[in-house]
Amino acid sequence: MKLVEIGKDTEGTFFRCMHDERPENPGETQLRRRWYEKYKTKGLRAKVLLNNDDKVVGLCQYLPIEHSNLLGENLFTILCIAIHGYEHLIGNQQGKGYGKFMLNCIEQDAKDSGAIGIAVRADEFPEQPKFSSAPFYDHMGYSRLEKRGFEVLVWKPFAKNAQAPSLLHPNRTPTKSPEKNKLTVFSNGWCMIDCRNCNSARNAVVGIENQVIYEEIDTSERANMLSHGIEEGVFLNGSPFKNFGDRWTSEELRDELLRLSK
Repeated sequence: MKLVEIGKDTEGTFFRCMHDERPENPGETQLRRRWYEKYKTKGLRAKVLLNNDDKVVGLCQYLPIEHSNLLGENLFTILCIAIHGYEHLIGNQQGKGYGKFMLNCIEQDAKDSGAIGIAVRADEFPEQPKFSSAPFYDHMGYSRLEKRGFEVLVWKPFAKNAQAPSLLHPNRTPTKSPEKNKLTVFSNGWCMIDCRNCNSARNAVVGIENQVIYEEIDTSERANMLSHGIEEGVFLNGSPFKNFGDRWTSEELRDELLRLSK
């Protein structure tokens, strides 16, 4: 097996997060590509794991923490490590040591690049342990620093002088409007779920623009992310429309906007 940077033959699989059974959504891909093009000049590693048959069985994204969704310095941030876990296409590839292999490669790359530790905003879903990444990092020797909802901040320092990172905390909530319903979308682009939600929100307001104030904040510009303390999310009249990770459609959001406009 080998961990390699994405290329023309694998970028589609990477941008779709290995969901090659789905047709490409141009709006979502455009958001993913925009983020990738912006951050590949800032130390981003966007890689896929190929098995011995050169099939993509996993992917990972990581970069210097100074350009990430965490606060800290002289560390690398892992945005995600994912292994194909479904029965369709190449089948479930989890439980074969691929995650451990990728993490070991990432740690070595971080050390070779001068980083003195690694930080990860992992997650933990008690009712859906299959989708929880925090236990994996526990097993791999990472320490827990902070927990907020399903988010778990973990890290592994390589040196005694490494300073612990911290999560980003909201400091400016989206505002309401006294005139119309207001839809505020924070979109970064590194995560497929974020791209899907942003694209769905855009589609939801098509044809009803006169009834809604639509605001989109590009948090791939780190200054915007730090200013609000928010990386991604869809807010309706100042409150989250759904929890991050909840599945919803543009039709559901449009129906809610129309209901509130009556």
